Amino acid sequence: MSQAHALVGQLAVVLALIAAVWSIVLVTTRRPASSLLLGNLVWVGIAVVIAAALGGATALVLGPPRDALHVIYGVLALGTLPGAAIVGTGRPPRQQSIVAAVAATILVILLFRLVQTGS
Repeated sequence: MSQAHALVGQLAVVLALIAAVWSIVLVTTRRPASSLLLGNLVWVGIAVVIAAALGGATALVLGPPRDALHVIYGVLALGTLPGAAIVGTGRPPRQQSIVAAVAATILVILLFRLVQTGS
């Protein structure tokens, strides 16, 4: 179970990196967020939720992680994309690209910290 948690977490990092680079390119080229980017962000969110569920199950079976920051970073990672969706809703397309770029970058940082505190 712990290995599955780590594997899905690593997948989330890769997907979030793709989303961050993609959204930063959209911002720098002044293009709106595409449905493909939004689809990628949905997959990132799914990977983060699955990794969190596996992490919770691992904590129940094997005990909590050694570093309590792992849990805090996990909670923040879970809230990043929904928070960005709330902030981006109703904004012009250009601003939605900016919100996506900021959220994806923050998520990448949180996911890297999760990898560091989980090992």
